[in-house]
Amino acid sequence: MKHVKRISLLLFMIMTSGQAFSQLELGGQLGMGASTQADLGNICKNDEVRCGVNFGLLARYQKNDWLAVKSGLLYTQKGSQPDRQDETYRMNYLQLPVKAEFSSVLKQGNASRIFLATGPYLATILKAELEKEGQSADIKNEVNATDVGWAFELGFQLPAAGQKMLLSLNYDMGISEVFKQTSDIQNKTLSLNLALFF
Repeated sequence: MKHVKRISLLLFMIMTSGQAFSQLELGGQLGMGASTQADLGNICKNDEVRCGVNFGLLARYQKNDWLAVKSGLLYTQKGSQPDRQDETYRMNYLQLPVKAEFSSVLKQGNASRIFLATGPYLATILKAELEKEGQSADIKNEVNATDVGWAFELGFQLPAAGQKMLLSLNYDMGISEVFKQTSDIQNKTLSLNLALFF
């Protein structure tokens, strides 16, 4: 949690200083995702998916016409739901992504853009539960406090009532271990997101 606060403060100071303030956009994001937990070599496990939501605040610093730096603070639901077992791992995080966003206009004279964004994320655990046979147990002590990974995002930016609306597909690939005692299990999340910048 301390790491998230420090990085957030540093980003805020950089993005709101001097000339950067005029090129800073603020917004919000809401999304739906499918999460699983698998070893590092697997992109996902189709039979172990937990559906969840993500939402939060975003900030984007426009460096030039094709490059921007995007960050934010997001509440995200992760975990897994094995098909062959009557149990669900529910893990909620506060996540801080930092992405380089590369974009291009779809057509000259049109405000619509296509973009690709990628970069690291750092998340801190808020809640961790194991639900089995209708009963929930707190397993926060069995889960590592931080989740570190790399994010990939592909989407479109569209004009909307004078604002900028982003529709994107995002994949978070966890690198750090989820559990303290179990090795080679990382979070993987694919989400469809809608964001609006003001």
